[in-house]
Amino acid sequence: MNSAIWRLRKLLASAPEYREGYGLRTVGSETILERTSWLDVDTWALLEAAQAALNGVEAHVDPSTMKQVLAVLYRYEGPFLDGEDADWILEERERLHSLFVQSAMTIVRHLGLCGHYHDAILLARHALRFDPYREELVRHLLTLLALDERRIDAIRYYDHWIAMIRQELGISPLPATRAVIDEIRNLHNADDAQHLRVGLMSRDERRRAAN
Repeated sequence: MNSAIWRLRKLLASAPEYREGYGLRTVGSETILERTSWLDVDTWALLEAAQAALNGVEAHVDPSTMKQVLAVLYRYEGPFLDGEDADWILEERERLHSLFVQSAMTIVRHLGLCGHYHDAILLARHALRFDPYREELVRHLLTLLALDERRIDAIRYYDHWIAMIRQELGISPLPATRAVIDEIRNLHNADDAQHLRVGLMSRDERRRAAN
């Protein structure tokens, strides 16, 4: 631990913005990394991106903010401190993963509803790398592929995914997921596509659209 802290102090000191006595402090038995504007930490960046995604999409996030949120979501590369099993690590790991998935789904829906199918599909696939059994996200990906005129790709993905969950988990898809793939198989006109697109909307968005 002493060696790791020494290396971290040396790394921080290499930054032009570093000020002696700030950044990394030891208080009793605790070592505290203070938040500063010039220090880029993955967990901090994810928390800010999640706040922007979960609170800002309804208010129409501006393109620059959306670009920043997407950049942070693509930085996610798996479980926090993977391999460690201290209670606080397990709790933080679950919290950060949940924020990542919820933010990714929100942005995927937003991009899809805006017609940016390519970007939405890429983000959905990225998130499913780390949570492949999240059926809501699978439904979003199937919907987006179909709306992007890639119905065959959607059906192939579903067939592959359903084989995986049956082999690895011994379960079948939820009725909502089966309903989406049935809609895709019977997608014949613009009205069918519009009905499929509604699945990307939140409850509030559906309520507003109905009024």
